[in-house]
Amino acid sequence: MNPDQVKQRIQEKLGPGTEAEIIDLTGTMDHYQAIIISPAFEGKIMIEQHRMVMGTVQSEIDSGEVHALTMRTFSPAQYKKYLGG
Repeated sequence: MNPDQVKQRIQEKLGPGTEAEIIDLTGTMDHYQAIIISPAFEGKIMIEQHRMVMGTVQSEIDSGEVHALTMRTFSPAQYKKYLGG
């Protein structure tokens, strides 16, 4: 699964308005870092947000195709606050 496929999967599964940036950390296409901003995260605590994202690639994690996914997740309001706005 390449970074664009991970991005597409997350954006499709989390719905409209979701933006994801995916970085291949090792060049092996199985260790990723993600920044995800989604309206689906509104009112959810960080662990709930992370579970939502992990659920989008769970079959690839189970198969070993994706070995690691580190992430920062934000609702749009959280991201605006994070940026200092």
